[in-house]
Amino acid sequence: MGRLNGQNEKRDSLNSLYPYLELDQNILLFPGDTLRWQRLFQEMNRMKQGEPRQFQVMHLGGSHVQGGSLSRQIRHRLAELVADSSGGQPGFFFPYALAGTNSPAEIRSLSESEWTGARSVKRGQPGPFGLAALNARNTLPNESIDISYKDANHPAAVYQSVRIYGRSIYDQIHLEPLGPDCPEKMTTDSLQGFEEWCYNADQDMVSFRLLHQNPSVSDTFIIQGIQYLPDAPGLVFHQVGANGASLLTTLRCEGLADQLHLVNSDLVIFGIGINDAHMPTSEFMADRFIARYDSLMTLFRAANPQVLFLFLTNNDSYYKRRTNKNGPVVREAMLQLAKQWDAAVWDQFTVMGGLGSVQKWSKDGLAKKDRLHFTRTGYTLAADLFGDAMEEAFLRFNPSTQNHCP
Repeated sequence: MGRLNGQNEKRDSLNSLYPYLELDQNILLFPGDTLRWQRLFQEMNRMKQGEPRQFQVMHLGGSHVQGGSLSRQIRHRLAELVADSSGGQPGFFFPYALAGTNSPAEIRSLSESEWTGARSVKRGQPGPFGLAALNARNTLPNESIDISYKDANHPAAVYQSVRIYGRSIYDQIHLEPLGPDCPEKMTTDSLQGFEEWCYNADQDMVSFRLLHQNPSVSDTFIIQGIQYLPDAPGLVFHQVGANGASLLTTLRCEGLADQLHLVNSDLVIFGIGINDAHMPTSEFMADRFIARYDSLMTLFRAANPQVLFLFLTNNDSYYKRRTNKNGPVVREAMLQLAKQWDAAVWDQFTVMGGLGSVQKWSKDGLAKKDRLHFTRTGYTLAADLFGDAMEEAFLRFNPSTQNHCP
């Protein structure tokens, strides 16, 4: 069966199950110039044809990202698009369990004792914070930690180089690598706050111990994130989400600008906005929302002038048990930003059915009772709809790849 027939059958099936979906609107919108997008999709096509290169993508958001289901399926769909059979390799991620908060199933972190977590979302919690907008803290000497990244039914992700973002407050705690292999090279950048370890063989776990130089002096070690630096071609996916994250709480992370220079991306998928708009309609200021996004995007472009941005509009949601009417305002603000920055927009708000549609998603088991978050099935559906829109854009910019033959 040809690609076109398969797409039509899928659309008919979704229309039958969820008639409120606006599948005719399920495309990427490009309000600005598309020259750089044309180049990106052509580079993705060369990857699909076997050219060995990496495609670096960051998904940045709040609880929709931290939960894992949405990001995981987006990663898998993008990996399919560039013919990466691994499902996508991890780049930057945070070991959420160390901070005592919910974690995507693929990110696993074990420790002998409890760490103390902090989030930039909550004012007064101890920093410093970096890209992840979270940190985990420990004061115990000889504490050992194991961190790995493993999709279900897949081998654990491997690396030969890794960065551990973190620092000791008084420089009395250092990291000692553990595991069967010793790093061939170890680099410490105290100014930017990370250690980079390079091995001569694949590693499937980040293992280390906290060593106190002087145990009589009290000190605290703070972890801000982990970054695998894979050598293999394919999709590299940076998964960056913190419950409750907004533009304001992201921008106030002290180490954000520095870490953006170290965690490079070809494409940033913005999923920030739902928490910014979780308020009465009279209190949401679109101009302030746009100004904060301008500030964030300026930081990304300062780190990489070639980075492209893709907005995911807010899902329809409730605020205090009533339909949140800020959704359409956020949509218009993102379209305005996209025109200014030559970005793309996936209009999730319209595709899911528009104002009031989250109630229908909830009735069909796709959204949770809070009418703000999705169920696992709902997140997977949203990610697949996004993946379909990405594939449509890929074919639109690479028309010669379309196959209408059975």
